[in-house]
Amino acid sequence: MSATYVAVEATSEVTGAAKLERPNFLQLAGSRRAENGWVLLRNLGGRPLRVRAELLAEGGNRELGAPAWHEVAIYRTDAGQVAVALRFLRRHAQDLGVHRAKLFDTLDAAASWLETFDTSADLAVEFDVADRSVSAACVALKAAALRERAEAIDRAYLGLIGEILFRLEADV
Repeated sequence: MSATYVAVEATSEVTGAAKLERPNFLQLAGSRRAENGWVLLRNLGGRPLRVRAELLAEGGNRELGAPAWHEVAIYRTDAGQVAVALRFLRRHAQDLGVHRAKLFDTLDAAASWLETFDTSADLAVEFDVADRSVSAACVALKAAALRERAEAIDRAYLGLIGEILFRLEADV
């Protein structure tokens, strides 16, 4: 069973929390919002992106039993730019995930980056093709399984991005 959860129209006047269209959506943990409106977004291998911004939309595409999934949050900064937080998570508790944060001049530029993002870049290859103890047939089977997993993650990601961008466009 696959589900995409999307939140649009970010804050509740009462609690300041995200208004969610689905009650079981988990808020993007890589995004921290201070009371003064500043948002701190994690970034793989670099400094976090700190912006004063308002949440436009966020969502995740975790499936029951899925080995990996994506979460995304899109913000409009006070300066009119668009900040995007993209997170790739794996179900292993010790895995902290891969966090990316980028700043764009327009929502169209952010959308183009999200639409063309290579989801296979973050997949872990769990076999060594140079290991002579593994038969060529076994390597071929593992490669086929990896390709199938990559395609499933890509389909789920594109569904998530399509849904978020649709909701943002419909909300304008």
